[in-house]
Parts: sequence; C-alpha cells; structure tokens
Amino acid sequence: MFQPFVPISRNYNPKTNTQSTTLSQGGLRGRTYVATYFFTLFILIMSNSYENALATGKTVVRRWWANTRSTKNQVSVQFQQEIAGPVTSSSLDSVMIALEQGTESLGGTQRPTAIRSLSAEQAIKLLGAMEGSCNQEGDAIIFADDLYGFPTGIEVVENFEKNPYSANQQPKSNPSTGEIVTAKNPANGALMPVYRHTKMTAAEQCSHSFIDASAAEVVAAPSSFVAAGAAVGLGS
Repeated sequence: MFQPFVPISRNYNPKTNTQSTTLSQGGLRGRTYVATYFFTLFILIMSNSYENALATGKTVVRRWWANTRSTKNQVSVQFQQEIAGPVTSSSLDSVMIALEQGTESLGGTQRPTAIRSLSAEQAIKLLGAMEGSCNQEGDAIIFADDLYGFPTGIEVVENFEKNPYSANQQPKSNPSTGEIVTAKNPANGALMPVYRHTKMTAAEQCSHSFIDASAAEVVAAPSSFVAAGAAVGLGS
C-alpha cells in the first residue's frame, strides 16, 4: 500500500542523551486532513444506515422503550417500513401539486410505523436492552425479519373509526397543507375524517386498504383494536 511521504525532524538533547522525532507542520496537517475526511465519511455512512435500510422495503426496528402503562412488564417496539402508496386520482393530483410547489405529496412512497409488545425478558434477549433505537447516528440496524424468522410487513387500513385505545390518535392529514382528510362515509352518508391504522404482520398477510377521498363510492375496511399494554401487537 502506498504510504504518503511525511517530513520529520530529529532533535538530539545532549543533556539527557535522548533523541525525539516529530512530524513537520505540513505532514501533520496532511495526516489530520486524511483522518478528518475518513471520520466524516464514516459519520455520513452511519447516519444514512437507517435510511438505506428503509429503502430496501424491509420492516426495520425504529426504537423501543419500557411501556410504563403496562402491568405485565412489557417493552413497546416501534417498527417502520417503506411502502408504495395507493394510486388514486387524488394521489396523482397530489404528486402533480408537490412537483409544482416543491412540497411532499400525499401519495407515492409512504413510511408507516406500527408497534408491537415484547416482554422485558425477550426485549433484553432479542434487542440487548430495555430501550434503544436504530434510527440515530451510529445505531446498529435490526430488521424485523431477522427477529421473527420470516418476512414481515406493516399493513395499513384506513377507515372512519378512531382507535378507542389511543387517546392521542389524530385523523389523517394532507402533509402539503396540514388539512384533515375527509371522505363520505357510506354507512351514514356523512363527510367524516379518515383515520389510519397500522399493524405489523407476516408479509404475505399484508392487505392494505386505503380510502380514496375523491372516489364517488368509498370502501372502508373494519379495524380490530387492542388495548395498550397487551402482550400482542398494538395498532397505531
């Protein structure tokens, strides 16, 4: 391997009968520059690791924490996956507006999250700690497929039902305008807010159900909700 030439100077001290070797200012500057370059490159690679993992389309562990609301010593684990959004007249219009205005489109690629619950013992065994993350600089990447041993995915279901176990759930909104997305509920004919629910399951079982707010007839799939802190998947 080629080694760059680094000027050095040797200084003899007659009083102590010793000799010291030092790098010249130019050589030290060169070594410092190379070290800084590779350190910056390393940080850039590590900071993009989570983004690169999502880009594979696989389900990725985002973060996990002790669930203080649970009486069963549970750890909540948040997963995330990049999926293709529905192709509808409204999503296509959103893509066009996003291009025209330089904003995020409502359709296209989406990155939903879902939460599942592990026992504290299993969290330590599988994740190494009671809390942690995979989306920060320097974090190791953990794929859900590796945890469960089979391909996983995050299923998205949109309807007019608010999750009764999620006090903080808000209706779906347009990321470009912040407006709440509404559609005509076929059950009562009323214009109502749309809610999004997610669930991580086996990839082959994923069946997305999106609502096209611009459609003349809306089809809304039902949801099955789970109380927070239960030792099974948690809808979000």
